[in-house]
Amino acid sequence: MKKPRTLILHTAGTNCDQESALGIQKVGGDPEIVAVNFLIHGERNILDFDFLFIPGGFSYGDDIAAGRLLAADLKRIPGLRQFIASGRPILGVCNGFQALVKAGFLPFDRLKQVASFTTNDCGSFVAKWVTLRTNHKSPCIFTKNLSESIDLPIAHGEGKFVTGTEDILARIIDTECVALTYLHNPNGSQADIAGLCNVSGNCFGLMPHPERYLTPYHHPTWTRRLPENNELGLCLLENGVRYACAV
Repeated sequence: MKKPRTLILHTAGTNCDQESALGIQKVGGDPEIVAVNFLIHGERNILDFDFLFIPGGFSYGDDIAAGRLLAADLKRIPGLRQFIASGRPILGVCNGFQALVKAGFLPFDRLKQVASFTTNDCGSFVAKWVTLRTNHKSPCIFTKNLSESIDLPIAHGEGKFVTGTEDILARIIDTECVALTYLHNPNGSQADIAGLCNVSGNCFGLMPHPERYLTPYHHPTWTRRLPENNELGLCLLENGVRYACAV
């Protein structure tokens, strides 16, 4: 099996790029951390890569709003729409998810923003482990063959997913684009949405961090029970790498 070239996007404020690169390497990918400006100015070509990973953090200090300035950068990357249309996988985690939504690449990939993120209902930053339900009807390539539920850590202050209208929310649900939902909603997201893909399933964003759950020993309960392999966040990354091999 080839090692898919995986671009780990970096900008000012990104803080999960090293963990993301390690996770991709562990599942057989060939990661490279690339600054977004190299792509915007043509020094690097996104179409030379097989997999795009937009990690979490606080890009540009989350000035204006979380992920807003990174979203503007995404729309300036030559070839990004072609990358998505070609079926190559894109994964946006936390801040990366926020940026994909605010750039209009999720949920409908038409560069028109129809949803957003706002402050958690509790009014403060939340960092803890959460349990997610897997929607096996979803076309999402990253959640294939996952367990019925999976635990992942979250760390966000603006994690509440909201849509512009009820019609948009209904369309997201009807097309099964909701791939992961919170068992106990930590932020007030509509429909308990934790992870969302496009209709084709190759572009996926989620607020929890799979790159922070790469071994059973990352889980806070490992001294009582070692999780099965298909319960690790690593599995989402492995699905992305496997899919990139086949595209």
